[in-house]
Amino acid sequence: MIRRQQIAAARALLSWSRADLAERSGVSLRTVARFESGEGDITTSKLDQLELALTAAGVEFIDAGVRLPELARRVPGAGRGGG
Repeated sequence: MIRRQQIAAARALLSWSRADLAERSGVSLRTVARFESGEGDITTSKLDQLELALTAAGVEFIDAGVRLPELARRVPGAGRGGG
């Protein structure tokens, strides 16, 4: 199961606001904000909606993190061990 920190990190990679994620996932802005800030829990179905919206945008959830393969292709030297 993905964690709240991964949701926030994925949004940052995509340059999405919480409102963007809410709109694209169908989860209310309040729910997204409360979950990310640790002020509330989220149902499995809503978490699945968030994950689906983010993966549809190209985010990959890996171990305890996230990555955006498309970003590595756009940034010279990214993902090549330095540079």
